[in-house]
Amino acid sequence: MPKRDAVMRAMTNDGAFRIVAARTTDTVRRVIAAQELSGELANDMADLLTAAVLYRETMAPSLRVQCIVRFAERAGQMVADSHPDGWSRGLVQRPSPDGPPDIRQTPATLEMMRTLPNSELHRGVVEVPETGNLSEAFMRYMQLSEQIVSMISLCSDVEGQTPVAGGYVVQLLPEAAEADAAMAVMTERLERFVDIRDQLRASDASPARLIEQIFEGMPFTWLHESGVRFGCQCSQIRVMTTLSLLDRAEIQELVDEGEPLDVGCDYCGASYTVEVAHLQGLLSAS
Repeated sequence: MPKRDAVMRAMTNDGAFRIVAARTTDTVRRVIAAQELSGELANDMADLLTAAVLYRETMAPSLRVQCIVRFAERAGQMVADSHPDGWSRGLVQRPSPDGPPDIRQTPATLEMMRTLPNSELHRGVVEVPETGNLSEAFMRYMQLSEQIVSMISLCSDVEGQTPVAGGYVVQLLPEAAEADAAMAVMTERLERFVDIRDQLRASDASPARLIEQIFEGMPFTWLHESGVRFGCQCSQIRVMTTLSLLDRAEIQELVDEGEPLDVGCDYCGASYTVEVAHLQGLLSAS
């Protein structure tokens, strides 16, 4: 059976731990190709996109989330979106031709955003450690903003002979009996899973297999599985909606140019053409 991107959830039967594990390899490769990334920046985007998938499945499975790495002094940012329908996308915004700086050499923050049940936006920001380790930044966010003890590994190697990307979140649940002892046992166990690239490359690799390895010897119950794929919400309708928000004078300038307007999506590279007649229609509607 061919490997496929997916995310799975499970919980130990004693109610002590919940785990969310994901394979994001194919989705990441599509994002990296669309953004024309390479080197460490490609791996950083891979980890950020995996973080977005895990964050959504952990905190808001039915809602869209966004994770952003912002570099200091407006030196650029990386954005990852994850949608409950399974699609995910990424964007690297470069204020200069050189692109964003190295996350290991330039101060940066990690911003996590999700919608609450009351439709309000929950937003938390933490500093990315000097090592540039997004796993550590994600754990810091979960501890400070969500007050949930979490152990996280984000791993990627997108330019090797066998490209891989994925990760997991293990959470200590409030119902855990003797929480300190349980946490000590799990912390020791996860020392073998700090870097999971070998597990992701294995012939039988899957989120389910990773969960079985981490919870080995611990009775647990499968909770849910869903697919992950590259996708974008751009469309001709969204392009027209965005144009309709322009000032009437700006739309008139586009009409006066007398040429169709070509609009490209920064996320996926899709191109949309807006005919002059459609621009004139916006003037009539306004």
